Amino acid sequence: MHHATQTLPPGYSQSAEVNLKKDKRLIILLNIAAFFFFILIFYLAAGFTALVRPSIVTFSGNITIGLLITTLGLTVVMLILHEAIHGFFFWLFSHSRPVFALRPLYAYAGAPAWFFPRRQYAITALGPLVIIGAAGLLTLLLAPGSWVLMTAFLAAMNTGGSVGDLFVLIRLSKLSAASLTNDTGEVVTFFEQLQPVL
Repeated sequence: MHHATQTLPPGYSQSAEVNLKKDKRLIILLNIAAFFFFILIFYLAAGFTALVRPSIVTFSGNITIGLLITTLGLTVVMLILHEAIHGFFFWLFSHSRPVFALRPLYAYAGAPAWFFPRRQYAITALGPLVIIGAAGLLTLLLAPGSWVLMTAFLAAMNTGGSVGDLFVLIRLSKLSAASLTNDTGEVVTFFEQLQPVL
């Protein structure tokens, strides 16, 4: 199957699940992993920029209330943009409006009425990491020096926020090419053709 569908085809059965509603331990582990990914990517982005643009403004500076407010505001914008990109691809492949929600430890976009083929779901899951990551890299290369620190921070935040998406993709990669995925936002369920169609 190459297209999203609202009806599970004959012979398909659930083969795996990632359930954030029930698995609180998984949420905590993903958030810990996201924090370490954030630190790593921020360090790498700063080092990369210093290597390719050694003449720009250094990373030193005073932390002010205004800077903290700006950082918080941009972090919220980044979160919204991240989920909006997921939502765009859900809409692109299903032509149906996705759902969005914010929870204490995570935000999500979902398409609870749809089953997506593996390729479409992989694109949807990777969309924010690739698009925002590419935009961040371009900004690091071309933007004024005063933008670099914030760009590195936001790119690192987005990468950390993609840990859950990458976890789901790892699970998806272990399934057959014909697998289908249903994503309610909090529960990702995988289906495979386990029974032959007579």
